[in-house]
Amino acid sequence: MLRSFVNHAAYLAVSLTTSFVFYWVFKIWISMGRFTAADAPPGDISDTEKVFYSFVVPIVYGVLMTLLSFMYRRYLMKYSVKLSALFIFAIHTAICVYFITQFRTLAFS
Repeated sequence: MLRSFVNHAAYLAVSLTTSFVFYWVFKIWISMGRFTAADAPPGDISDTEKVFYSFVVPIVYGVLMTLLSFMYRRYLMKYSVKLSALFIFAIHTAICVYFITQFRTLAFS
């Protein structure tokens, strides 16, 4: 029981740290695009870029992280370390929804 908790807590810490770094790097990327766009015409990022930054990037990130996590889970099974598939899916779905709301606000504001 304790070992399972430690496994899930360690996975959660690594996953949240990775997502935190991705969030800040991508937030700076969007802000830099908006800053340089204000210096020249047309003056802002296009609607296509707003949709891409708001929905496509977070969904692709969520799918890639989920796939990598399932590959990591499969690797851990060799060492009899259990990591719940539902836990992995729930964490990355929550992170993806959070990214969509945050990037949507940033891109469309």
